[in-house]
Amino acid sequence: MIKVFVLSVLVVSFVSFSAAQSQPPSAVTPEMRTAANEAYQKQDWENAAKAYEKIVSAEEKNANARYRLGMSLLGLKRNEDAAKYLEAASGISPNPVFSLALARAYARTGNATKMYETLEGSLRTGGIAPESLTGEADFAAFKAEPKFVAFVDRSDKTVNPCKARPEFRQFDFWIGEWLPRNTQGITVGTSSIQLILGSCIIFENWSTPVSSGKSFNVFDVRDGKWHQTWVDDKGLITHYVGGMVDGKMILDSNTMINGKKAIARMTFSRLPNGDVRQHGENSTDEGKTWTTSFDFTYVRKK
Repeated sequence: MIKVFVLSVLVVSFVSFSAAQSQPPSAVTPEMRTAANEAYQKQDWENAAKAYEKIVSAEEKNANARYRLGMSLLGLKRNEDAAKYLEAASGISPNPVFSLALARAYARTGNATKMYETLEGSLRTGGIAPESLTGEADFAAFKAEPKFVAFVDRSDKTVNPCKARPEFRQFDFWIGEWLPRNTQGITVGTSSIQLILGSCIIFENWSTPVSSGKSFNVFDVRDGKWHQTWVDDKGLITHYVGGMVDGKMILDSNTMINGKKAIARMTFSRLPNGDVRQHGENSTDEGKTWTTSFDFTYVRKK
């Protein structure tokens, strides 16, 4: 629900700003708006509905007031009336928050056709977070329907587009809680590799007794390559670029070693037992020869 809440705040701010810019001076006073908002926040649906009815009658293009009036009417179980105002709000400012509310109103009135039409329309404006669909009590009667299940999947991929592209999953074998070991079998630190930001970013958290660092790893659809940005507690920042080669993730960075231009390379290999090898190499002759800089085996924490 966090995504829907944040989007709702943005929608409210945008719609309110737009209304203020495009409408002539309103008969609605600041005190009227404050009273309506306070009643709405307290879920005092009866007084909120009365307050927003006055605002709606004075401001024809105020989509947010129509949305809140519709939500207040849903709170009062006046579902058909709610649908009327939510339809108007969606017509003025189409967005997933308004679509979700309107679909709920249709679900309550048993109008499955309109409910599905509204949900489908939400895909064109960004989609609805899957947890907002599966967690909504008004959709309880539809959750087992194949059509609803399929829509939740499509909306999930719309909201979280990285889930729909297999390239974003190429580096998932590195995700986990790890105890990296050197070639002597000594544990050198810890590494927590997390999938964040809508399954788009692989976030590395590296820590040893002498240093720590973090990196963001992402597939860039514009150039078809993986990119890593590494930063650490010594002030170092390094950018790597690469991709999958023969089942291994290979990332290169242009750097300087002893005053010479060099290539720093990291190769990540998934081992048969599920561990991951991270092999670091440097080349000062444009890749003709390579020198190992580190060689770690990531062993999963038990």
